[in-house]
Amino acid sequence: MASTTKDKLTAAAAGAAIALVVSRYLKKQAPYDASHDEVRAIVRPNIRKLEPYRCARDDYEEGVLLDANENAYGACVKSDEALVKAALKFDLHRYPCPHQRTVKDRVAAFRGVKRDNVFVGVGSDEAIDLLFRVFCEPRTANVVVTPATYGMYKVCAATQDVEVRSANLLPESFDVDVDAVERAVDANTRLVFLCSPGNPTARQVPRKTVERLLASPKLQRTIVVVDEAYVDFAPEPSTAPLVKTYPRLVVLHTLSKAFGLAGVRCGTAIGSPATIHYMNAVKAPYSINKMTSCLAAEALSSPSLAALKAVVKDTLRERERLAARLASLPYVCTVFPSDANFLLVRLKQHDKAKPLYTKLAESGVVVRYRGDQANLSGCIRVTVGTPSDSDALLKLLGEVAPSFGLI
Repeated sequence: MASTTKDKLTAAAAGAAIALVVSRYLKKQAPYDASHDEVRAIVRPNIRKLEPYRCARDDYEEGVLLDANENAYGACVKSDEALVKAALKFDLHRYPCPHQRTVKDRVAAFRGVKRDNVFVGVGSDEAIDLLFRVFCEPRTANVVVTPATYGMYKVCAATQDVEVRSANLLPESFDVDVDAVERAVDANTRLVFLCSPGNPTARQVPRKTVERLLASPKLQRTIVVVDEAYVDFAPEPSTAPLVKTYPRLVVLHTLSKAFGLAGVRCGTAIGSPATIHYMNAVKAPYSINKMTSCLAAEALSSPSLAALKAVVKDTLRERERLAARLASLPYVCTVFPSDANFLLVRLKQHDKAKPLYTKLAESGVVVRYRGDQANLSGCIRVTVGTPSDSDALLKLLGEVAPSFGLI
């Protein structure tokens, strides 16, 4: 059988498998009836094949939640209840200001840029989606990701019918393999995503690596996107000021992590004025509501930024304590160095990682299984919570580990 025929059969089998997963997903979301097939026949082919992003709360919603890299210490905005009450006094029958000037000015001051460098969206996910819509021609363009990395890049690519190419991080160190990125890029590559610090690797990408890619002759028609969701925990500052030198750089941030405002859903993109112009041209009108805008502005005020520093200090102190305790466990192979508010942990017996994750969650402590990602066999990801959260995890590990033959 010719290799092309084999490839077609393999692709068909893969497509059928994905279709089955999606079908089961739809059935899980709502009672199944024949109308699903009727609608499915009209859905775009790439959307039928799309494998939805699985967030941390899809499987477990209760317990000690160390799975989503949230700030367990709470919002840096300490007067959030009063702010919500104040927001309710706004003219809620009127649309919000679409320009978010106060928020943009405070983001610009905090990140070392100007207002016209700042886009405000519904989490950084809206910014990711808009980058695809602005720069990627469906069925023509491609993007490069660096696994193991954040899953939404692939979901947005599938939604826009854009090819995804992978340039895996180097094993163990999780450094960006610049040569591999350059090999993956071609004339139709429009976006290269660098997660810094990486999720789930927790490693920050050095500024010199970002600049090397921006200066590469092979990336002259490519936007380099640095996703800095966890940068406020990292040892090196944001690369955001580099947008003043490199017009093809976009830097993403969020209020969901260090700022402790995951429930507000507010993120930013920092880029050249031209990039920000096109993102604003495509975005939905009034996507940021008045209450979110109010809380976001307060999160970037001087008192809240002081609270942010205190929370980061507490988190880093607890990260070191938890890392040391986990590393001392006889069944733990590696606790990887972290530049974020979570730890990547590899078990000596790789096949025990997923059942251990499940047992922990069913017993009240939820972490995240990451062993199915590139170079992460046997790994779980643990958010750094409060000291009591860590103690609950360590206590439960002591209780359940023997039943898995880990001790």
